[in-house]
Amino acid sequence: MGQVIPFAPKKKRDLTQQGVDPAHADEAQRLMDIASELDDVILRNLHQGDVDPRDLAGLISHRLGTLIRHLDEKERLWSVCEQVLRAQAALGPKSS
Repeated sequence: MGQVIPFAPKKKRDLTQQGVDPAHADEAQRLMDIASELDDVILRNLHQGDVDPRDLAGLISHRLGTLIRHLDEKERLWSVCEQVLRAQAALGPKSS
C-alpha cells in the first residue's frame, strides 16, 4: 500500500502564517477537517483489507464525477483536479 501524507488540521493562526488570507482561514480549516474525515473513511476501509484499492479509487472517481456534474466551471475544475491527482499519484505532468 502506498504512503499516505498526513493532512493534519492546523490552527487558524498557523494558516494565516502560511499565507492563507485571514478572511478565508475558517473556510480553509473546515475544508481541511473534511479532508481528514474523508481520509479516515478511505484508510479505515483500506486497512480492513476487504476492499480492493482499485475498487475504492473507482468509487471515489464516480462520486467526484457526480459532484463535478453539478458545478459551474467544470473544465477549470477538471484541470485543477487532474493536476492534483497526477501529483498525488506521482504520475508526472500530462504529455501533450
